[in-house]
Order: sequence, then C-alpha cells, then structure tokens
Amino acid sequence: MDAHASPGSAMTDALAALRPHERKLAAYIVRRCKDPARAEDILQETFLTVMRQAGKQEIVQPLAYAYRVSDSLIYAQARRDRREEPIGDEDFGCDLPLPDAVLEHKQRAAVFEAALKRLSPLRRDIFIRRHLDGQSRQAIADDLRINVEAVKKHLVRAMAELAGAMQDAAVNAAREGSGRDAR
Repeated sequence: MDAHASPGSAMTDALAALRPHERKLAAYIVRRCKDPARAEDILQETFLTVMRQAGKQEIVQPLAYAYRVSDSLIYAQARRDRREEPIGDEDFGCDLPLPDAVLEHKQRAAVFEAALKRLSPLRRDIFIRRHLDGQSRQAIADDLRINVEAVKKHLVRAMAELAGAMQDAAVNAAREGSGRDAR
C-alpha cells in the first residue's frame, strides 16, 4: 500500500478496480457453484474480503485476488455442504443462536446502522435503494436524475465507508477483548 494512502482509499480503489468486472466474476461464481442465490452471497463476501485485505496491504492485482477469494469461498461452502448430514428424530438440539452470537450480531448491526446514518443523505439513499430495495443502478440514476457513473461512485464510496467502519469496530472490539483478558 502507498505510504500516503489511507486504508479507506485503498479499499475504495480495490472495489473500483473490481466493479467493471463484476458481471464476469458473478458469472464465474455461478458456473462454479451452480446456485445463483449462493453465488450472489459469495460475490458480496468476495468484495468484502478484497476490500478488507486492501485496507491491510497492497493488492497488486485485485481481480486475480478476487477470483482466488471466490474459489476459496466456493470450496469452503462445498466442504460445509458435505459435512451437513440429515438429522434424525432423536436430535433435540436447540436451533436458537447462543446469547453471545445474538449480542455480537446486535452490536455489529448497531455499528452498521450508525455508519449508514453517517453517510451523506444522497449516498445513503443510493446505497439503500441498491442493496436493500434491490433497485438497478439505472433505475436509481433515472429516479435521482443523475448518471449511472455517479450512482456507481456513490455505491463504491458507501461500501468503502461502511466496510471501514465495520473493520474499525472489529479492531476496537479485539483491543477491548484482549485488554479484558489481560486483567
């Protein structure tokens, strides 16, 4: 990573390098895992992983790295699928998440919500329309009377800001956790 580049700008740069290849990468993932719904999840996880890694160190070829990450995620999912076996009637395990997992999820959701509120109103609106409402970039551009490239720019920056906030929260939580363990 450039000594003057911030982790946030490195994450934005990595994501911007991937966006023109998003469809090709998505098609590759669909071909490999043969499940479009799962492929979308793997694509999003791939983007997040590349962005997180770009915040830690320079990624010389973000697209090649994204293909490697997606392959790893596909293989990991296949291993999980093979390990899952049908459960008989005699299994009475509780399906509810553990309290620690519930608390962690609530904390992460609160961090994400706070970070979302800190986005500019336009950027937040575009992010929500795209990722929560499922609108196409073109529909968002038409509704807001801006060009598609501006929508893409706002989405890339929103993802970088949100990923940075989530990463900062994780680092702070790890510091707090290691501080408690030392006592």
